[in-house]
Amino acid sequence: MTESTPYDAERSAFSRAALARLALSDTSVDLAGAAGNLAITRFDDQTGPGGRVSEAAALRGIADRLLSRAVVFERERGSSWEQIAHYLGTDAADARERFTPAVDRWERAFEEPYRLDGTGRKRVPQLPTAAYDPETACRQLDLSVRLRTFFRDEHPVSGALRPAPPAGAEPPEHELDGLVRRRSLGLFLHLLAEFARDFTGTDWDALAAHVRSTDEDDPGTWDTHPVAGSARTLRVRLANVTRDDDLVRVVVTGATDAELGLRIDTLFEALGPNS
Repeated sequence: MTESTPYDAERSAFSRAALARLALSDTSVDLAGAAGNLAITRFDDQTGPGGRVSEAAALRGIADRLLSRAVVFERERGSSWEQIAHYLGTDAADARERFTPAVDRWERAFEEPYRLDGTGRKRVPQLPTAAYDPETACRQLDLSVRLRTFFRDEHPVSGALRPAPPAGAEPPEHELDGLVRRRSLGLFLHLLAEFARDFTGTDWDALAAHVRSTDEDDPGTWDTHPVAGSARTLRVRLANVTRDDDLVRVVVTGATDAELGLRIDTLFEALGPNS
């Protein structure tokens, strides 16, 4: 399949090693989250016989996938099979035989980033999700990892994978952007105001209706609204999506802490095109 895919431009900004590292980071976060859930004992009495074994087995499956992601990344950055085998406690021939299928799948996915499903309408990515849509992965991984680190780093995952910004460049504005279904825009804005503790009584539903006069391709027409609460001040910009009248592009600026950013990102997921 040689047609363009939705995230070609985003992927082209990253090296293949960087995309492999994103896939590794994404699976690491999955494993950490699943392992953390298994540590909780509160609901053991509500879990059927063998239930915790089922969860542990699922963890092992994620760990196996994590190891394959690590090998693919090491191959992308030039590690030899001998170097990889050393840390697996085996020899190069055994490591190559064990992980060549994963490396081959990775290679083929760049030739055919997606396939169509049985209906011929839906794209099924062949690359790992984080490598297929790296910008979304960077945003989500930076936010989730920042909550768990003990040092201040705004971009603990993506920072080493992107080119360094030009000297004298302005610092980032902590900007989060995404697509929201038009019918859900009022709810999105209401919840955003609650996050900021903005209880000024703004009619967010009326603002959501006004966005119909905007155009995402004409920056001068975008609606801009402050969300000023007792907890923080955010700025929201809204515009119609040119290619789909059911969607609105939303850009939120000012979410400087990771917890708030992750909550806003969850809103985009819950009220976006796939909701």
